[in-house]
Amino acid sequence: MESDWIKKFSGTLGPLPARVLRGIGDDVACLVSPKTDNLLWTTDSQREGVHFCWDWLTPQEVGSRLLAVNLSDVYVKGGTPVSALVALGIPKNFPEERIFSFYEGLAEACRRFDCPVVGGDISRTTGGFDAVLSLLARSPAGRFPGRDCLLPGDTLYLLGRPGLSKAGYSALLSGLSAHQAMAESVSAFCRPRIYPWFSEIVREEAQVVATMDTSDGLGQAVFAMSDQSGVSVRLDPPENWLDHLQLPASLLGQEPFGMAWEGGEDYDILFAVRPDVGGGAIPRIQEQIRGEPEKLIRLGEVVARNAGDHTPTVTMTGENRRRVRLERTGFDHTR
Repeated sequence: MESDWIKKFSGTLGPLPARVLRGIGDDVACLVSPKTDNLLWTTDSQREGVHFCWDWLTPQEVGSRLLAVNLSDVYVKGGTPVSALVALGIPKNFPEERIFSFYEGLAEACRRFDCPVVGGDISRTTGGFDAVLSLLARSPAGRFPGRDCLLPGDTLYLLGRPGLSKAGYSALLSGLSAHQAMAESVSAFCRPRIYPWFSEIVREEAQVVATMDTSDGLGQAVFAMSDQSGVSVRLDPPENWLDHLQLPASLLGQEPFGMAWEGGEDYDILFAVRPDVGGGAIPRIQEQIRGEPEKLIRLGEVVARNAGDHTPTVTMTGENRRRVRLERTGFDHTR
């Protein structure tokens, strides 16, 4: 029965923190309201056949992934998670043990990131398994590094390893996932890495002026920022910025730049720093990732649009230092 499931879900998720006055089991959740913070609200999903296949991910990984993809959006904006709601669409005759394993993975992630699930919904679906999570978070009042905050002169950086998740996805799709050289890429797709510590840097470093994750591809992210800010971008990353993709790309028969620019599900962080604003964001990030596989890549600079341009121009330094105009590519859920 649904009521039995809810009781079991509640027990799996564990006790609620003091900021939650009422959680799972009532018609709504009741939370203590912050008095001085902004409230951040986001939602994202994991849909069978769109985001994952059961042959690729365990139920626990799907549950953990559901929270991670939402937390990524919150952390890049300087947010601290408060609580979450989860809505499940379950096909007929779906194995109960798979649902409970999904919740075990979700619960472990909730405990790790201090983000309790306080309610949700369960319904029947005529398609595959659907899980949608809505996440409430808080951030300091007066501080929001939006996509539309770029100005000419800002410097663009990328934190992460672009294209690695795309390599993992391609390996799973092509049957190469068991190859030892693809293990790191497959892990990047199945268990995306997110950056809770980046939230503190956003809160404390005013020179970080615009942020977003690259879950729909680096190309989509660069164009989204420049489009909404009314600017253009000149990219000039270092020559070795895609070294981590050389072997996976060779095995998959793909080109490293295409994997990084067009791929999605990376949850890397694209952000801009304003040079004339004092601060220590870059050295703090460098210190944070010391000894880790992640890279901090200086991608390029923000420039003014040419007179008469209604859309952004994104160019990149290519062979012989010639500038190449890039196209807007990446994952688009409407196509």
